[in-house]
Amino acid sequence: MRIRFIKLTDREHALEVVHGDGRTERVVCETRSLLIHDLLHLAVESEARLTHGFWGQLAAGTTLEEMNDRTKPAAPSATELLAIERLVGALHGATKQRPPSELIAGLRRYADALDTELPEWLTEELVIRVEERIRQLSGQWRATPYGGTLEVIWSAEAA
Repeated sequence: MRIRFIKLTDREHALEVVHGDGRTERVVCETRSLLIHDLLHLAVESEARLTHGFWGQLAAGTTLEEMNDRTKPAAPSATELLAIERLVGALHGATKQRPPSELIAGLRRYADALDTELPEWLTEELVIRVEERIRQLSGQWRATPYGGTLEVIWSAEAA
């Protein structure tokens, strides 16, 4: 699957997903909050090699519209997606130089409060790798001219 982030203006970008069968989906998104969120999902899911997150589900054939449908029941993969979403939310703090150990400790306290466990893949080492990947992706985005595209290849083997 090809994931394309197309820089339209300072405020908007297009997200284009080209599925393995050639089917293409495109949505225009607000850049300020959604771009970093989508890039964090990409970094987390690829660095942790997860296949049931947002990008993995798209690669498996789910459409963007289906991913955004809040009326249908949760899929069996919802547990992994929820764990990814919590980490992505917490990593917004990591982009503000929050140490990985502090981030993991906070997530561990949150999991304890919910009487749940952190997934095995959620480690300080992962956070360090994700931070490096997000630095790379952010740099590529800053270097992308208006009308230009940042393209990432997603595959089950890469995840």
